[in-house]
Parts: sequence; C-alpha cells; structure tokens
Amino acid sequence: MTVRKKTALIVFVVISLFLSFNLLMDYFYVLGSLEDLEIDEGEKSLKRAVLAIDRDLEHLSLFCYDWAEWDDSYRFIEDRNEAFINSNLSENTFLHNHLALLFFINKSGQVVWGRCYNEELEEFISIAEFSGQKWSTAHPLLQHSRNDSVVKGYMQTSTGVLMLASRPIIPTSAYGDIRGTLIMGRLICDRCIELMRERTQLDMEIWSMSDETLLSFDCHAKDQLQAGTATHIVRNQDWIFGYTVLDDIYSRPVLLLRTKAWRTIYKRSRDGILVEMLCTLLSAIIVGFLISYLLYRSVSRPLACFVKLISGIGASEDMQQIDIHPENDEIACLQREFNQMVQRLHDDARKRESVEVDLRVSEARLSAVLDAAPDGILTIDAAGMIKTVNLAAVEMFGYEAGYLPGKSIFLLSASQRRTLLKEEIKKFHKDPESSVFSLGVEVSGVRQDGSHILLHCKIGRVEIEGADRFICIVRDVSGLKEIHEKLMRTKHLASIGEMGASIAHEIRNPLAGISGAVQALTEMSSVEHSEYEILIEINRLTGCIEETVCQMLEYAKDWQPEPRLTSIVDLINETISVYSRQADLQNTTINVKGSAEIRALVDPELISQVLVNLMANAVAACGGRHGVLLWSVEKSLREVYITLQDNGSGIDGDLQKSVFKPFYTTRENGNGLGLAICQKIIERHNGNIALESEVNVGTKVTIVLPKSKFLKT
Repeated sequence: MTVRKKTALIVFVVISLFLSFNLLMDYFYVLGSLEDLEIDEGEKSLKRAVLAIDRDLEHLSLFCYDWAEWDDSYRFIEDRNEAFINSNLSENTFLHNHLALLFFINKSGQVVWGRCYNEELEEFISIAEFSGQKWSTAHPLLQHSRNDSVVKGYMQTSTGVLMLASRPIIPTSAYGDIRGTLIMGRLICDRCIELMRERTQLDMEIWSMSDETLLSFDCHAKDQLQAGTATHIVRNQDWIFGYTVLDDIYSRPVLLLRTKAWRTIYKRSRDGILVEMLCTLLSAIIVGFLISYLLYRSVSRPLACFVKLISGIGASEDMQQIDIHPENDEIACLQREFNQMVQRLHDDARKRESVEVDLRVSEARLSAVLDAAPDGILTIDAAGMIKTVNLAAVEMFGYEAGYLPGKSIFLLSASQRRTLLKEEIKKFHKDPESSVFSLGVEVSGVRQDGSHILLHCKIGRVEIEGADRFICIVRDVSGLKEIHEKLMRTKHLASIGEMGASIAHEIRNPLAGISGAVQALTEMSSVEHSEYEILIEINRLTGCIEETVCQMLEYAKDWQPEPRLTSIVDLINETISVYSRQADLQNTTINVKGSAEIRALVDPELISQVLVNLMANAVAACGGRHGVLLWSVEKSLREVYITLQDNGSGIDGDLQKSVFKPFYTTRENGNGLGLAICQKIIERHNGNIALESEVNVGTKVTIVLPKSKFLKT
C-alpha cells in the first residue's frame, strides 16, 4: 500500500473514529441523560399523584376528626338520641360530603349507628364487609390507644375500593375517656380520580388490584410491583408510564396507580441530535478531503520521488548509495542519512559475519562437550527457572528435549523436599560457601513418570550478561546406592550363613547323642508314665533343634540354580498336590489363576521349595479358620509375576520390613529362616520378592523374575 493510500486510510479512520465517538456520546450520554431525566420526571409525577390521593385521604381524616371530637358525637355513643340522627346523619350528610360510609362503634365493638351510601344511585346500600352489628375489637380500624390516634388507609370491598379514616370519639376538650370509634369512608370513583387530575394536572389512572380489565403491559407492571419493586417506569415510542401500588389497612396491595406523560423532551432532542450528526458528517467529509490533499502535496509526492530513487537498490543484490536530491529539504537530508547508514551497514555486516562464525564454532564445541558429558548439566536463574539442559539430564529425568527449559527446577525434586531445596538455593545465592550444594549433596529427584531417583548434586555460580546463573551438575547414584546396599546385605548374610553352618556342625553331633539316649530310655520297661512323657517332650524338642539346624545348613548353601524351561502354573499345581499330601488342607481352598503357556527358565526344585514355604506360611496365617489362597501368574513384555494372596490374620506394618531377615519370625514354633531362604533362592534367579499385608485382611506375596531369565510366549 502506498503512502498516499495509507494517508487517505488514516484520515478516513480518524474521521470515522471521531464520528463514531460523537455518535456514541450523543446516543449513550446525551440521550441516556435525557432518558434518565424522563425517568426522574416520571417518578416525580408518580410522587405527585401519590401525594394527591394521600391529600384526599388526609382531608377525610381531618373531617372525621372534626366529627369525632364533638360533644354531641360523644353523647350519642351513650344515649343514641334520635335528634342527633335526624339532624346530622341524613342522606344530605353523605351526599354533600361525598361519603360512602359512616359508622359509630362503641368500645366493645358494637355498632351504635352505621350506614353505607351510593352517591351515583343516591340511596343507602349495604356493603358485605360492613354488614355486621358486632365488630371484633382486634379490627385494624378500632385500634385507638390514645386520644390523638388515627387510622387511615384503603380497603377493597364488594362495592369497590374505599378510602377510610378512623378516629377515637372524645369530648371537644380532648380530655376524657375514649367512648368509641368514628369511621368515615369515600369510594374511589371516576369523579374522585378526575378531581385529582385537575388538581395535579397529571394524566393519571387508579385501578383496583383485582381489576380484570387491565391491559397486558399494566398487568406486567402490577406483577413487577407485587414482586417487591416500589415503583415501575415503562416507556414506549411516544409515552412514559409510571406505576406504583397503595396498600390497604391490612398492608396488602389494593390500588394500582399509573401516570402517563408525553415524551416531548426525548423526541425533540433526538431530532436535534440527528440534524447535528448530519452537519458533523458533512463537515468531516470536507475536512478529510482538505487534509488528504495537503498531506499529498507536502509529504506523499516527495516521498514517492525518494522511493523511485532507491527502488533500483532493492532490485540489486548489493546495497548501493543513491544520488542526493538537488533540493535542500527534508528529503535530501533523509537521502544523506540513508547513504551514511548504508556505509555503516556494510562495515557492521563484515564484523558480524566474522563474529557469527566464531560464535557458531564456539557453540558447536560447547554443545558437543555438554552432550558428551555423562552427568546431567542444567543452568538455572536466580528464580530457579531452568534455562538450558544437556542430553544426559534429558535422558536422566525422562522428558523431551525442549520441555524442561523455562520450567522450575523444583519440578525435578520430590514435593516433600522442595521447601528445604528453596531455602538452600536462597542460601547459596547469598553465600555459596555456606550451602551444602557448593561441596555436593545427595538429593531425591523425580522423573517424568513419577519415579524417584537418587542424585548427587553440585552447584556453581557464574555471571552471564550481568545476571547470576547457576550451573547444576547432577549424577544418578541410584544404581551405585543399590549395588552398595546389596553388597553390604550379601556380606552380612554370608557371614550369618557361615556362622550358622559352623554352629550347626557343632550342634548336630551332641544332638544325635541326646536323641539316641532319649530313644534308649523310652524303650526301657522300668520308665514310669510321667517320665515317659518328659522323654517324649525332650525327643520332640531335639527334633525341632534338628530341623532348625537343617534350615541353617540350607540357608548357608550357595545355591546354583540349574534352570530349564518350565510352566509356572504347572509347577504351582504340582507343588499344591505334593503339599496337600503332607498337610491337612480340609479347611483351605486353593485356586490358581493364569495360563499354563507362561513359561520361564527356572530351577523347578528350588522354586518349588519357595512355593511350599510361602503356602505353609499362608495356611498358618489363616489360623484354623476357613482359608482362601489364590495363586496368580501374569506376564508383561519383559517380566513374569507370581502372586500368592491369602485371607489370614495379616502382619502389622512395622513388622513387614523385618520378615525377610534371618531368624526373625512371628510364629510361636517358627525358626525365622523360611522367608530368608526364599529370598536367597529368588535372588539367585536374579529376581526379587516383596510382601504386602494388612491386619485382619490378609497378606500378598509377589515374586518378580527379570527378563533375562524368561522366554517370550
């Protein structure tokens, strides 16, 4: 797009924004203010209408007060004289004062005198709500505790809505007891509403809330007011309506009041704004054309000449200087600056190419060194964010190559150690020599799959571009740790085995002599019954010692498995068959789950010995109750799992760590070598054995044999 078109577009956009802003201000602010003003006027009109009807109610209350504070009315409550009725309670009283209701009621609620009058029919009528001769003293119109009290309001009746006022009947002096209540009422009719219109100069309507002739929008306003809104303003194209409700003496909505006003202010203002917008649009178009022409003359055309001069440079591969424009103006100054810039760019380009070559060589050398390093190397900033990682660190933690940069270093640490790690990094940032990271420390790392690895971590600090960077070198020492622990455990177990073998050889000869002597004594006829039982117990105990000695010798053996291809499920079934002939399994159910096609290179005799030992422990754990044993055999791509699950008494969590230790047992007659022998046999197969247990639920033993000893089936 040319500068000329851009200039025209900018002028168009600016004028459009100006017009849009002006339109929005007029539409939302000016018209909105006028609408708010109309709403205020509507609410004021509504208040004037409410005051007008309240004023009529107040006039009725004052008229009622004049009658109630009258000695003749005070005496009439007691004597009910006909003279008072004939002179004051005639039809003219109702007609001249526009009364629809007049009642005298004594303190006990008895109607002394009361009549209802229809002004349009000019005759007395009966109103169902005021037909009784005895009123309840709890009636709202009879609640007068003081001489100056007043009750006024509205009431829906079968004849229509009445405007009511109630005053206590007292002497003219205002001193004396209250003898009763005077109630006056006027019917809110068309004549009453028309008088209010004349006084207020408002177009107003009053309906009963139960009126069924209301229009739909009037009904909608009534629903809004019944929902709790004090006033409701409605506008259409030409009118603005204001609604409110008046409550009766029971505090229930009884009258719907509406005012209506012509929207003169809004319509005239809207027409004026429309004329203003048309004039503004015409002025903006003229100004836009004028600005575009002036910009073209002073900017666009000179720039077009400059572009034409340098267009040849863009077509060539090399940036060349251009001829200076002969006129001494800004364009000529721009051309001179352009030529100087071209010269500087040529010089900078030569320097940059040389530096880039050196930098690429240095980066390639550094990247090769880092990727060839066997340890993981990470650079992090002062906030703990990873900047770079080498190939060894990526492989160590199992993430993709580009994932770790930009992540927090705490992503690679165990959650329970992150707080301590943060404190150590802060300490290292302040004083590197006081932190354990300066010398190197073992920490727990977390791989992407959630597994933990043991790392040796050492951190150094460097300054890059004025900011501190930390070089973190980590080495996976999990394998070394595991090998070290396994070596120490093997040495320990070998020492125990050698010691056990020595002790076993020393014990067996004396034990054989004791057993022979006891056997000889039991065969003598002179041995009494009590002595015979003691000899039998000695013989049993020597047998237990002999069994323990044999177990110690078994544990001391250096087993060398002779593996051959064996079906694990068939081996389990054969072991169960042999074991069932040696032990009572009437209260035990044994199930085997797995495919006979799962085969492994194992020593069947040694593995069978492990299976028998595990099965004996499971049966003993069931403790005589009905036991359920489940053998299951499964395989993965590279491993085979042999699991035995029982429903026995289980083992406490603190004791589970010691069950594979030699001479540790939870059974009363056990020697603590069975599981230790099982572990040794499995380790000779390059596998491992683990135990999980829950008290009163059962125990699960899992044997895992590695891939090097199995064939894929």
